[in-house]
Amino acid sequence: MMGKPTLWLKGVSIERGGKPLISNLSLELSGPKLLWVVGGNGIGKTSLLRTCAGLSRPMSGSVGREIDGVDVTAPEAISFLPAESYAKPGLKAREEAVFWNADLGAADIGEHGETLTQNLSTGQLKRLSFAKLLASGKPIWILDEPLAGLDADGRALIASHLQDHVRGGGLALVASHAPIAVQDVPTQRLVLE
Repeated sequence: MMGKPTLWLKGVSIERGGKPLISNLSLELSGPKLLWVVGGNGIGKTSLLRTCAGLSRPMSGSVGREIDGVDVTAPEAISFLPAESYAKPGLKAREEAVFWNADLGAADIGEHGETLTQNLSTGQLKRLSFAKLLASGKPIWILDEPLAGLDADGRALIASHLQDHVRGGGLALVASHAPIAVQDVPTQRLVLE
């Protein structure tokens, strides 16, 4: 872990397609912590996560990230796992993993290393994407619906890695309709309405 991560939002307002989603949100999060973002479909969970990850700009307000009190950019501190898994078609899972310096075994997908990425199931693609996130070594994880498409073993695997990340001092922001079975870590819920 590369020091104590902090992410803050000051007066952040977010809109999508001209529709206001979030107004004047301020919060400060420091690791170790898991923030579970909940709310109905279309309420702004993904837009909030993308804004925190530096992939979208807020309509107003500001977002900042620090490591041990020193400002850092989003790419220096954050690994983002979108709801839709991604992998380059035409590559084997092992080749995709090598490119990202990822360990397929860490996501329990090693037996599919010779499978072309376009032939992986939804759950296998999710595991491959998660292996890439694990390889990043970043102190802030932002995960959008990480449990979608996973079986019980896959959900337990994600929960275990999240728990280890937070216990190691990391910060995780997770939007999930399904409960995450993470125990004994500082957890906060943010309900968007």
